[in-house]
Amino acid sequence: MTMIWLEMLLAVAALIAAVVWAALSVHLLQIQRRRVATRRLVADAIALLERDDVRHLTLTERISRLAVTAGGASRELIMHATADRDTPDAAFRALLGYLSDRWGLDALLRDGSAHQSARDKWRRITALRILFRSNHTAILDLLARAVDETDVDVADTALSLLGTSNEPRAMDILFDALAAHRHQASRIAIHIEQSPQSTAKRLKIGLTNGDPVVRLWCATLLARYPEEPIEGDLAKLADDADPRVRKAAIQTLGKVGDLLAADRALHLLHDPFPYVRAHAARALGELARTDLADRVAALLGDSDWWVRLAARESLEMMGSDVWPVLMRSLNHSDRFVRNGAAEVFQNLGVLDSLIVMEAATDNPGAAKIDMLRRIAAAGGVRFTDSLVERAGPVVGPRIRHLLATIGLQHVGAA
Repeated sequence: MTMIWLEMLLAVAALIAAVVWAALSVHLLQIQRRRVATRRLVADAIALLERDDVRHLTLTERISRLAVTAGGASRELIMHATADRDTPDAAFRALLGYLSDRWGLDALLRDGSAHQSARDKWRRITALRILFRSNHTAILDLLARAVDETDVDVADTALSLLGTSNEPRAMDILFDALAAHRHQASRIAIHIEQSPQSTAKRLKIGLTNGDPVVRLWCATLLARYPEEPIEGDLAKLADDADPRVRKAAIQTLGKVGDLLAADRALHLLHDPFPYVRAHAARALGELARTDLADRVAALLGDSDWWVRLAARESLEMMGSDVWPVLMRSLNHSDRFVRNGAAEVFQNLGVLDSLIVMEAATDNPGAAKIDMLRRIAAAGGVRFTDSLVERAGPVVGPRIRHLLATIGLQHVGAA
């Protein structure tokens, strides 16, 4: 008897679950259909506003036409269409007028002022975009308030909008945000960098700011202004107490500097922090100071892998004129220096050209063979293997034979 009742209960529960599932499915389907219908309605409304016979009407007349077409759309949907970057300007103005006439501009301002729930946050972000595009008089106050809050999504929206503004106060807000440390400095710096406004004067002033984060980002962003007289100001930061600032200063000096920049880079080749030494080496490469190649080559044996890599890249930037320095480095007692010099030879294409030419002749020159032996030996087994692989199936066997002839036996399978 108990089993019968249990089976009946299970059957009833299954029936109820099926009915609930069916009802929920119908409800969700209805919601989806309404969403599709309203989105289509707004799309039709925008298409209407773009018609030639409507586009040239007065704003009041276009809003009236829109009211007939979009009357069934929700406020959220109209806001979404108005905030869409792809909405044409004429359609934007009509949508904003309709939004204001139907629900009031004050509601949009309230939405842009604060939020409590996730839905309120969406409205706030959307309202800020609409008010910014409409150039409302209160928008900078609203964006400043948004930046001062801790909500990342709202702040990112505000920072992005400020970064596209031509208003000087927008830059005030961004630089204040950089100093406030409320949001990631790198995100704020991106928007300052992308601003249509010239920020060179503000950045130059920021080099003397008491906050090292402000100094480092001002030094970094000044790379955007190579024509400005900033070399002397940046050079002073090569002695900054904060290694991050020293790194940023020498990085920018490599792009915009000259003699003073090279002098500061030489000084920083001996910095106690590896990433500062690395950027100092790269700066000399960017400045094309081939006369200082030997000083950079010394870092091929640095204890830090990143510095060794930077030294190689710097020498490669200087070009084939550094080959005498590289040849001397092949005799260095440190295997890292020897191997690094060989890699630079390879990456400059000097080694490939040399070995192909010598492999193509029946009587290779003794001096060139000696040079080849020293470079290949410094590079190691994998280095010689890669020579053969890059040469391809035709020239490769001849290069393998040449390498074997000069005593470099480990050159891959025959």
